[in-house]
Amino acid sequence: MYVIPPKLQDLSAWPSTRKSPSPAEIWEISAPPDKSLIWCIVLSFVISSEKDSPWQVTLLGAKAQIKELMEKRNIAGGPLNFNHIKKMIMNFNPFKNQHSFYSNKEVIKIIRMFELKLNRRRRSDSNSASQRNDDLKLEAAAEILECCIEVYETDSSGNRQEPISYNRTAKRKIILFQYSEVPKKLKRITSPDKSFKIINIFAFGMSLEKAFPLRKEALHHILLRAKVNAKIILGIKTSYDDSENFLALLLKNPTWRDVITSIYLSPYIAWKLEAAGLNTDPCSFKQSDFSAFYYCMGLDSSRLLHVLYNYASNNFEHSDKTTRNPDERTLTALEKIKSALLKDYSKSNNFSILGNKRDVAYKTLQEILCFNEYQHCVVSKINALPTNHSQQTDAENLQRKNKIVEILLEMYSQYFHYPDRNNVASGNFFDNFIKYSEYYENLDNYTCLLFFDLILYVNQSGDDIKHAVHNLFLTVFGYTLFEKCKHGVHCLECVLTSETCALRFIPFTFRSKFKENAEDLLNKLKRSPNETLINPSTSGSSTSSNPSTASKKKPGPNSILTRITASLKDLPEVKDQFLINRLLKYVGAAISFTLSDGDIKGVLSVERALQVIGETLNTTESSSVIGHLLCSCLPEDVVIEFFKIRNHCLSKYRPRAMKGKLSLEKDILRFEKLQKMITKFFKIVEAVNHSQCFRIFEDMIKKGREESVGVSDALYQNIAEHHNALTMFMKEKYHENISNFKLLANKLLDYVENELSINKRLNRKLGQFYTLKFLFSYIGNQCDLEHRSELVIVLENLNSLSQSIESKSIVGKGEIDITSQDEQDMVQVISSLRVVSNKIFAEVNQAQYEKIVLSEISTFFNDARSSNLWFTDDEISTIKKFISDHMQISRNAKVSVKNYLENGHTIQEHEAKQLLDKIFTPKDKTSILRVLTTSPERKALTSALNTLKCDSDKKDLFQSNSDDLDGLIKFAEIKDGKRLLLSFDFQDDNLHQNVLQFLNRKVELLLERISHLKSILIEEDEEISSLWAWGKSEAIKTHVRYLMSQRFQKEDVRLSLEMLLFDCMNILKTSESLSHLWTKANYLFSGASLRDILSHGSTILEIVGGSLDKDDLPSQFIDKMLELIEDSEGIRALSDLWGRSKLTDQQQFEDLISTDDDSDLLLQKIKKWKKNRSQGTVGWKDYLSLLPFN
Repeated sequence: MYVIPPKLQDLSAWPSTRKSPSPAEIWEISAPPDKSLIWCIVLSFVISSEKDSPWQVTLLGAKAQIKELMEKRNIAGGPLNFNHIKKMIMNFNPFKNQHSFYSNKEVIKIIRMFELKLNRRRRSDSNSASQRNDDLKLEAAAEILECCIEVYETDSSGNRQEPISYNRTAKRKIILFQYSEVPKKLKRITSPDKSFKIINIFAFGMSLEKAFPLRKEALHHILLRAKVNAKIILGIKTSYDDSENFLALLLKNPTWRDVITSIYLSPYIAWKLEAAGLNTDPCSFKQSDFSAFYYCMGLDSSRLLHVLYNYASNNFEHSDKTTRNPDERTLTALEKIKSALLKDYSKSNNFSILGNKRDVAYKTLQEILCFNEYQHCVVSKINALPTNHSQQTDAENLQRKNKIVEILLEMYSQYFHYPDRNNVASGNFFDNFIKYSEYYENLDNYTCLLFFDLILYVNQSGDDIKHAVHNLFLTVFGYTLFEKCKHGVHCLECVLTSETCALRFIPFTFRSKFKENAEDLLNKLKRSPNETLINPSTSGSSTSSNPSTASKKKPGPNSILTRITASLKDLPEVKDQFLINRLLKYVGAAISFTLSDGDIKGVLSVERALQVIGETLNTTESSSVIGHLLCSCLPEDVVIEFFKIRNHCLSKYRPRAMKGKLSLEKDILRFEKLQKMITKFFKIVEAVNHSQCFRIFEDMIKKGREESVGVSDALYQNIAEHHNALTMFMKEKYHENISNFKLLANKLLDYVENELSINKRLNRKLGQFYTLKFLFSYIGNQCDLEHRSELVIVLENLNSLSQSIESKSIVGKGEIDITSQDEQDMVQVISSLRVVSNKIFAEVNQAQYEKIVLSEISTFFNDARSSNLWFTDDEISTIKKFISDHMQISRNAKVSVKNYLENGHTIQEHEAKQLLDKIFTPKDKTSILRVLTTSPERKALTSALNTLKCDSDKKDLFQSNSDDLDGLIKFAEIKDGKRLLLSFDFQDDNLHQNVLQFLNRKVELLLERISHLKSILIEEDEEISSLWAWGKSEAIKTHVRYLMSQRFQKEDVRLSLEMLLFDCMNILKTSESLSHLWTKANYLFSGASLRDILSHGSTILEIVGGSLDKDDLPSQFIDKMLELIEDSEGIRALSDLWGRSKLTDQQQFEDLISTDDDSDLLLQKIKKWKKNRSQGTVGWKDYLSLLPFN
């Protein structure tokens, strides 16, 4: 049930011929719509009762009457504890919106009993109108309770009516609010003209005095939920009163200011505070001379100003529409912000009362107003486009996306420079960029979000998209690496100059390049708008019913993202930085987890780490430096085992390995050993990470230095000085870790040398050369001049060899033809590098690390693969015998049919059918039946004979495969294989059940994974579990998702949830009709494959998301998990119905579901699930593809 939050009502707003009401203001407290009148009368009466008064006697009567009411209402149990019930009612705090209170069984007993008493008392017939019924109930209630009931009505048009008093002369008074003729949807629609019924909804009044302590208690509870420090909460709670603006109270106190960030982390927290009667609208001037924005202007940082701006501009408290997905309310919100800021400026006499902060405040105001203007222009132009609605065709929706990209690029060019006349007019663009850093980061970040939200639906040929994406991506990445100052972009204290901020030239130059790309792209979009659209049917959001036509369509969003990601070969340093950061995060989290029985999260974290390790090592097939460095530090057989675990157990759906993995997850000791092995691997990664960290900074600084040539000599020199400082720091770190570098050098040389003549894949070979060049260039920059000169010569030879290899043609499977001369050249280069390396590290002791041996990891894959968890050996033998016996019958039947056909004999149709039923064949038997029962033409006879000949005999199905379970899995995939297994009468219920589970393994594995998802995501967190069970409003659902997203971002939870979701998506991936469950629905790179992101990671998406919208991916993953959780009961019902029916024809199964049988609980459960499924998701039928139909 959903109960509306309390509202402060001014009773004088209702028209009245009597004197002004007392009190003038009162809180309106809602009740559940069903029986709202009874709830309101009982609660308001009990709450207003004296402490020791016999309220139950007045409400229900004496003991005998209460006993009789309980009997009539079938209320079992002993006498009610009325003191306890009153205590529960008095403790009810509507400002905390405790929906569970309205499900309190003891209170409901009182409600039901009073309802019965009231119905007996009122004098009316059953045909009375709803309005008259309520009048009679109110009259009766006023008489029973001996009080005045005053009702403030609002009619269906929103007009307030004159208050009505019942039993006006009574001294005691309770106040109710009535909303008349509210339409309520019926649970079951009987006819088109009876789809709604009209009801009156009531609420009750609570005095300000009674409400204030409850509101303070709610404030305490909400701030605790926002994880605010308990001492700070106490101070706020003590200081708060109704006379001051709540936000102003916080912002005026330096100790409390950071609470603002906690409050606005989730829109729900601010919404809850508003429901408790506290002002959370930053634009509001209520109880204050200024808005909350003003109190941010005089601070040393603009961070809180932007927190409030973000909340207010995105209109979170009223709509899911934001500045990234705007409507008219978004435009109104932006205008409201501008109005509040200008009003603050005017009322404060141009910020004069801020003293020495005045100039900084004015500059901050101008920057945020300019950004507000940019957003306003973009949003207003988007709103002017045809509305995006469900009736629009895919082409129309895509055309709209295309137009939004055009609007964005056009407006970005117009607002590219902050309008500072002095700097812009004189061409001092970099000085302008430094001076107005906040404006530029706001502009670029917002543009980046919108651009990447839509860009996968724009399929421009050539390098236009690639260059635009790269330069905008590097702009954001540059902002992250090279901040405005040590305090961050929002700092208002530090004095900034182009000299002290020279490295900010790096994001500056990339944004300049993006502007050029944007203008080129915009021109092409305008010239050929219809050619730029991506067909949505290839995006994963929908599927084509015709595979042959689907393959001819333009590439979808996911393929565009794959293409863009692949193009990162031009940015190998960034790609490798992402890879090693990802690896450190997952491996570090897995080894820090304490494994314990009953908590699967640690086990799943280890699995996830193994999957990421295998994925990272797999990059050795590309030119990844990180992958080759790591592989060089591991024994070859260990690397192969990591690949096997990744490829055949964790990254793809392999029914046998996945089932075995689920069994192994119960073995904590096994995973503790794996965890120790991963700890050894982590130390290797740390050694590699030292060089990579400096590599990315040096690469970005070099890019900036190259771009600064010709711009300004002073700028070039400043960047060079920063580069020199980094080089000195790198040298210090190198000497601190020189033993690790000796280890890396020797391991890498051994690794490349061992593969010289074995692996001839071009990408792998080039990757090894790049890795040698990277590591020894790095070592050469740190060693003495003599050795450096030798190394330079060898590296030049390596570079020439690399170019020679790269020029070779690929002869097959990515391999090249390596001649004996090539091998000699490679041996010579390796030998020369080893000689120089030995000289450089002559006096250095090589670092030691614990070696990973094969036995530490091989048992995991072998045991997962060898487990037979569906059948015992005896059961497999039984199944083999049944199949073998049937095959013999099939062979005999084939011989008979063949003889009939060759001799031209015809037989009766029923005889033919009996004969053909014995034949096991994946081919259509209809043609054979027709030939057997008629006098066929020669062509038909030949066709029938060929049908029999081409059906391969299955007698060797198991003999040809050394593993019986593999043979059985393949047999079940053959047409009629499932039907045959289901038809066998094994005379063994347990074996029969095992066969059902085996055939239905996809669904069983999926449901097992979903059950863990629900346990970890929902049931382990008390607050999430409670809100999930009771929260029905959209605001609460939004908040639950936010809490889940925050929980997901905890590493100990994230790894386990990712592994479970990845398992689910690998199962779902076997059915294209379920593609929506692994396709990104909205925002950054909408249309991308979340399954691929879980598997490989996405450099651009994850770096941009982490910098600008860290909730983007988590919220997408949460949505997919919740859809699976919500559908799990329906999937289980489908599975159970299949197990009962054992049908192998999908259409017959669908017909069964359509059967109208109210006595069948499974069918009723499925129908209820179908009806309640969230709108906008694909049809329930898509899940049928997971069931074992032919």
